[in-house]
Amino acid sequence: MVCFAIVVVDFLRLHVNTIKEAFILFFGSFLRRHEIRRLSGASYLLLGCLITSLLYGKPVVVAACSFVIVGDTFAAIFGQNIRSTKIFQNRTVAGSIGFLAASLASAFILYSITGELPLSHLLAGAITATIFEALPLPLDDNFSVPIVTGFVMSLL
Repeated sequence: MVCFAIVVVDFLRLHVNTIKEAFILFFGSFLRRHEIRRLSGASYLLLGCLITSLLYGKPVVVAACSFVIVGDTFAAIFGQNIRSTKIFQNRTVAGSIGFLAASLASAFILYSITGELPLSHLLAGAITATIFEALPLPLDDNFSVPIVTGFVMSLL
């Protein structure tokens, strides 16, 4: 329900000027340039995690969504603050290293707290999430990464 409400507000932001103006006033500094004319990364993330939760069991969903949430945050911090070589479009080596480090840390934390998934599955998920986050795919990575990562972890 929350996912639906946020995506609807985000959709309305694109099509209703008063909502757009209010949204930009309150949240404009959080939007990336391309999000002014498209759904925000938050909407894609919520939709990706929702679909992941419909497709896979709880341990896989928690891991896959953790990787994209924590990893994407560190990718942005590293990628925007450390100069490094670009690998694809706006992806950098530093950002990918940040994503991988954060995802691996999440994998170890999840394993030590829950132990519901084998460490090998979690490590494979962290690496998969990192690779698919960096690739220049047509779908938003916030949407596709949890779904693909969940799929890979479910196959193992």
